Amino acid sequence: MVKGTMFSGESKNIESKVSLPDKSEKYVKTIVAFANTQGGKLIVGVDDKNHQVIGVENDILFQTMDAIATAVSDSCMPQIIPDIEPQTVEGKTIIIVSVEAGKNRPYYLKSKGKENGTYIRVAGTSRQAFPEKIKELEMEGARISWDELTCVGYTVTEEATEKLCQDIEVFRKKAGMSEYSVKKE
Repeated sequence: MVKGTMFSGESKNIESKVSLPDKSEKYVKTIVAFANTQGGKLIVGVDDKNHQVIGVENDILFQTMDAIATAVSDSCMPQIIPDIEPQTVEGKTIIIVSVEAGKNRPYYLKSKGKENGTYIRVAGTSRQAFPEKIKELEMEGARISWDELTCVGYTVTEEATEKLCQDIEVFRKKAGMSEYSVKKE
């Protein structure tokens, strides 16, 4: 990876830490947020303020990588499996934790539950998701769009149904599509 793009600052899908915080929740919520949005990379060993490569000491490198894997596995629901790898930059070793955009949304911190532990990425920060956003994430996880939802409690008149059928037929003719009779069944 090109140093300029990876270390040019935190963004929607990149976050850096000088070292692993003592409380794993501080970085695991970032992992959750990446999984709930477009994926991303957590980089350990880079100063988030000045983007300087500090590195992770070799004697704690694998211990740190293992701690990240354990924290993510133990703290997240559904399970998130990040790619955790060391990389040498400027003669120093950093850890890159890559998280894919998840397919089983919403992801959340087990300890806080879905309502309070669901995070999303907003302008380079991990933010708690509001109930409406959690619902949207649930539909994404179930692969349902708003257009596919059944509208309960809304009455549809016979006239509205007939008008819709006529509009579809007019559209099909204008678009040069083959003619089919569109009607309510």
